[in-house]
Amino acid sequence: MKAKYFNKSEEEKLFFTTLKGRVHEKLQDKTVFYGDTKFWFKGLFWTLICYLSYVFLFSDSLGKMNFWLLYVAFQLSGLLIGFSFGHDASHNTAFKNKKANSVLHFFSFLTVGIDPLLWGLRHIRSHHLYANVEGSDVDIDKNPFLRLSPTHPWKPKHKYQAFYAPFVYMFTLLHSVFMSDWVYLFSNEYDWMKRGVPKIELYSRFLLYKILYFSLVLIIPILHADFSWGFIVLVYFTASAFTSMVFIIMLVGTHFFDGADYPQPEGEFLEHTWAVHQLHTSCDWNADKAWARFLSGGSNCHAAHHLFPNICHTNYSEINNIIEETTKEYKQPYHHKTLFEMMFSHFKHLHKMGNP
Repeated sequence: MKAKYFNKSEEEKLFFTTLKGRVHEKLQDKTVFYGDTKFWFKGLFWTLICYLSYVFLFSDSLGKMNFWLLYVAFQLSGLLIGFSFGHDASHNTAFKNKKANSVLHFFSFLTVGIDPLLWGLRHIRSHHLYANVEGSDVDIDKNPFLRLSPTHPWKPKHKYQAFYAPFVYMFTLLHSVFMSDWVYLFSNEYDWMKRGVPKIELYSRFLLYKILYFSLVLIIPILHADFSWGFIVLVYFTASAFTSMVFIIMLVGTHFFDGADYPQPEGEFLEHTWAVHQLHTSCDWNADKAWARFLSGGSNCHAAHHLFPNICHTNYSEINNIIEETTKEYKQPYHHKTLFEMMFSHFKHLHKMGNP
């Protein structure tokens, strides 16, 4: 990863100082910024749905369609556990205690398949620092299928990417499970990301996680459900594809939308301060809707999350209006759309990036 330096504009620094002051004033009656009753209710709700669905997979006389539907419910609610518990735990905002956050982070990713330690390291050390900066944000690295940024090289196939992108997105989670995780762990190219974490911890946690994950999603159903191993493997792949699409729908447009900034720094210097950079590269969707926050774990309030990653997501509803009002006052960008508008904007962006 290439480290960059943010601009030190006094005007932009004043904006963020004012915003922080207003947010902390709003939340001053809160005893902590960690997991509250709403946080635990939501996470435990999805945990209950997830593992009840899993238990019912082993019911007698269960038809193939019902098995598939239950497996989808198991996978999808497992993803929502990751949104509701895991994301906050990776930022140490579920508990005050870091070890407790680490344990919650590990188990809340158990049905997702993506190694939680590696994901957390790249999410915090790369994406949250340098969103949408080529060579610094791992999430915007070039891929062989889609051109997501104007900094990526154009190829003739990209003319059609707005049409074939949904098929690519169906395999995003599976690609992470079977390929990306292994690259992040074993490639020396990502040593910067793993710095400070003992190798024995990286490898042992990775091995333990993958054993538990594959045991849960494949081995136990193959051994104990009343269906052939071939059918269960097919169910696993199709349910993962469906879950992957839901994952992408909620997240991909928060950074890859028409109007997002993809900074190309002059040397080592970026155009804006860190806070204003987050606003230029993030998009909220239905940030004012409780159902959206319930499903997405606050990921729909992307500006709030990037500006205040040390605050539990159940507090975002109280600070979204402050962000919107303060950005207007200081003439800074604030992108907000409905979920449908964000997805439309994303495919519009794909179409633009498909042009040479």
